[in-house]
Amino acid sequence: MMDETTPEESAFITREGGLLPRARSLQEELEQFADHLSHIYADYFHPQLSAQIYTSFSNILRAEIAWLQKNAKDVDPGGGLASHKARSSNLPYYEALWDTAKRSNNITMLRYGVSSQQYSKQILAPGTRIFRSFGESRPSKDCNLIIDIIADGGQSWWKVSSMTNKRLVFDMAREAVFCGDSSDDDEGDGTDSVLESADADIPLIKLAKALASAVQGYRIRTRCPTPYLVLPRMIEGEHPKIDAILNTCRRIGVNVLCGNTLSPAPALSTDLLHRMAPDPKTSFSETLNIDTSVLVGLASDFSHSTAPPQPWFRRSHLDHAELESKQPALSLFYPILGSKKLVCTKEADETFRHIVDTIGTESEKARAECLILGDAQWTRERRLEKLRSLSIHGVPLDLQLPIRVVDTSKDAYAPHISEAAEEKTNILLNPGRSVFLYGWSSRQTTLTCNSVAVKQLEKSLETLTELGEQDWPTIWAFPTSRPLVGTPPPDNGHKRVRKHIGDCSVKCTCGVEELYGHQSDVTIL
Repeated sequence: MMDETTPEESAFITREGGLLPRARSLQEELEQFADHLSHIYADYFHPQLSAQIYTSFSNILRAEIAWLQKNAKDVDPGGGLASHKARSSNLPYYEALWDTAKRSNNITMLRYGVSSQQYSKQILAPGTRIFRSFGESRPSKDCNLIIDIIADGGQSWWKVSSMTNKRLVFDMAREAVFCGDSSDDDEGDGTDSVLESADADIPLIKLAKALASAVQGYRIRTRCPTPYLVLPRMIEGEHPKIDAILNTCRRIGVNVLCGNTLSPAPALSTDLLHRMAPDPKTSFSETLNIDTSVLVGLASDFSHSTAPPQPWFRRSHLDHAELESKQPALSLFYPILGSKKLVCTKEADETFRHIVDTIGTESEKARAECLILGDAQWTRERRLEKLRSLSIHGVPLDLQLPIRVVDTSKDAYAPHISEAAEEKTNILLNPGRSVFLYGWSSRQTTLTCNSVAVKQLEKSLETLTELGEQDWPTIWAFPTSRPLVGTPPPDNGHKRVRKHIGDCSVKCTCGVEELYGHQSDVTIL
C-alpha cells in the first residue's frame, strides 16, 4: 500500500511560507504582469498579443496550484497521494523562472516552444522588429525545446534548469567522468573530449547543445538570439570537473549563470513592470509622422458623428459603423497624438486632399481644413473650435493643429538609411513608402492604420544581412481604421464592368453571366 500524505506534509504545503501560499503569491505577481501588459497594449493593432505573452506560463502555474490544493486536502487514510508526491512540486522551478523574468528587460514571451533542428532557412523569431510580433511558425511537432523567457525584444533567450551539483555528479559518473579529489585530476586526461563528444549523454550538455542549435535557426532584427542557461540550484567553483561541464556548455555557445552568481530577484513594483515590459508609447518621438490612413480617420464622419445607414452604403460602410459604435476611433487616436507636434509628407497630404475632394462630404471637407488645409492664417485655437463644432466627441485642448506638411526628396533619406535598406521599402506603394521612409530617416515615430504594410516592411527588412539596433523604424499601427463616409455614387448611367474568365464566346462557362447577367448596372465583357 502506498504511503498517504500526512497532516504534517499537508501543513507543509498550506502553512505560511509553504508551497501553496508561495504558488498563490507567484500567481498574484503574474496577474499584475498580465494587467500591465493589457494596459500598455490596450490600443495595439494585435488585440491578443498581451495574453499570448504570458498565457503558457499562467496555465502551468494554475495547474500546479490545483495539484497542491488537491494534495493538501488528501490527508485521510483512504485519500491517497504518496508522501513523496508532496515533495515533488514544480513550484521551485516556476519561482526560478519568474525570478529570472524579473531580472530581464523587455520581455516578449514566457514559455515559448521552438525547434532545435536545423533548417535550410532561418525563420523570424518572436520579438520586436517594427512592432511586437510572434515571428513565423513551425509545425508544433518540431517544437522540441521550451524557451522559458524571451527578452530584450527577442534578442535574448533564457532557459532555466533545476539541475543540481549532486545530480550532475551522477550524470558524469554514468559517462565515466569521475569526480575525485581535485589533486587527482590530471590535465589532458581526455575529459574535454569526452564531454564534447557527440556520444556524451550528459543531460546538461545536451540541453546546452539544443539551446545553441535552436538560436541558430531563428532570426530577429537580422541577428540570431543570444542563448542563456540559468542554473539557480548549482554552485560554480565547488569542483573542477563540475566547472569543466559548465565551461563545456559555454564553449558550445551558451552563456551559463549559476546560483552563486545570480543577484536576488527584485521585488515587483510599477517601475519593475515597466522594465520587464516597457510601454512602447513612452519611446515615441516628440514629433509624430502621420500616415494618410490616420488623416482620413481624423476627418471621417464615422469618427465624428453617428453616420446613419444609407441605401447606397456598401458592406464595408456598415462594418465601419458597427466598429465605431463599439470603440470610437478618436478614443484611440487622440491619446496617442497628445500634445506632440504633428507632420505629414507632401505625398500623404496630396493623397488626402485628392480623397477628400473626390468623395468627401461637406463636413469631412470642413474637418480636413481644420486638420491640414484651410487658411494659413487660422490660429490653432480657431481650428480646434471649428473641429469641436463638427464632432460629437470632445477635442483635446492640447491637440497641435494644423498638421505641418514636409516636402521630402530622395536625398533626404541618404544620411540615415543605407541604399540597401531603402531598396527594401520598394515593396510599398506611395504615399505609404514616402511616409515610412520619411519617418525612418528623420527618426520620427510614424502613426498608421495600415498594419499590413508594416508587416510587409518588417519582413522585407529582415532579409538584410545586417541592420543595427538603432536603425529600425519606429511605427505604431492602430487596431482599426475609418474611411470617409463619402457621397453617394452619381446616378449617371455608369455601369460596373465584369469580364469573362476564359473563352466564353459561344457559351458562358465561367459563371459571370449567371452572377451578374440580371443586374442592370453591370456590363459583361
